[in-house]
Amino acid sequence: MWDNIWYALLALLLTGYLVLDGITIGTGMVGRLLARTDAERRTVDAATGPFFLGNEVWLVAAAGITLGGFPGLESTVVSGMAPLIVVAVAALVLRHAAIQFRRRVPTPGWRRRWDLFLQAACVTLALMWGALGAVVLGALPVKDGHLSPSLDLLLRPVPAASALTAVAVLALHGAVFLARRTSGPVAERAAALTARLGTAAAGLGLLTLLAAAFDARTRDGVPNALPAVLIAVAAITSALLAARLVASDSPGAPVFSGLAACLPVLAIGIGRFPQTVMSTYEGENLSLAEAAAHPDTLGLVGPLMLLVLPVLLAFQAMQWWAFRTRTDERSPVYF
Repeated sequence: MWDNIWYALLALLLTGYLVLDGITIGTGMVGRLLARTDAERRTVDAATGPFFLGNEVWLVAAAGITLGGFPGLESTVVSGMAPLIVVAVAALVLRHAAIQFRRRVPTPGWRRRWDLFLQAACVTLALMWGALGAVVLGALPVKDGHLSPSLDLLLRPVPAASALTAVAVLALHGAVFLARRTSGPVAERAAALTARLGTAAAGLGLLTLLAAAFDARTRDGVPNALPAVLIAVAAITSALLAARLVASDSPGAPVFSGLAACLPVLAIGIGRFPQTVMSTYEGENLSLAEAAAHPDTLGLVGPLMLLVLPVLLAFQAMQWWAFRTRTDERSPVYF
């Protein structure tokens, strides 16, 4: 029982990360396109500043759940995908540096340089998460509990299409956020950009779905194909709806852009359940029970995690309520 609860908790934390920090990644990608003056850039920074560090808590918590609750998953996927994860961590560090250092020297050249670093870091993060999701979705060369990484895992149409889809979806999510949480020219440009990004995200998502359907390794990695496909279609539809709702100034737009960002995690989890890893070698699949820690360990720590989670959710809700108003160039910047 506890392994199922921890699996659901891991899915919740990963979806929470993509919905919340996906905003920061998205605004980092589109911020330079929307904010054309330093005052407009301040508007973007003021909108994302209060949530920046809090959003990353979800990724840290998900990493803790993986390391403590699923040692089998950590020793295969996490260790085998170490090069991708190292690149993602390096991009996270560069993003922090760009955000913190940008305002340290008040010269245009300095700030443009760090804006470029920020955009590059956020694009890299989106590419890495998209590629990693596609790789994990397919059957992996796991033997005796170990994954043998190779470029062949990445140099396929599905990871490439998934990486580009992640860039478009998270850029859409960030643009929707700025359209709803900023004012003036930034909000107007963000609203106009969402129409193009919604179409691009939906088109790339459909391309990824078609590539997965024709890829034998991906098909072998998804025993529950029907629910996975339905969830993927829901994500594509959500991207289109988010763009349309922004055009009509509906408050529901961020909900649908958030769904477009996080539903792929559910597609992987449900499409794979009760397996966590599908192997290309016969008899080498890693089930949820095999990947999880000992039931006594999960049962001991599980109740504590279930107590901490409501506190995390309550804090996030309070934070979003406190900073619910639109920002402009006079709003305080928190970094």
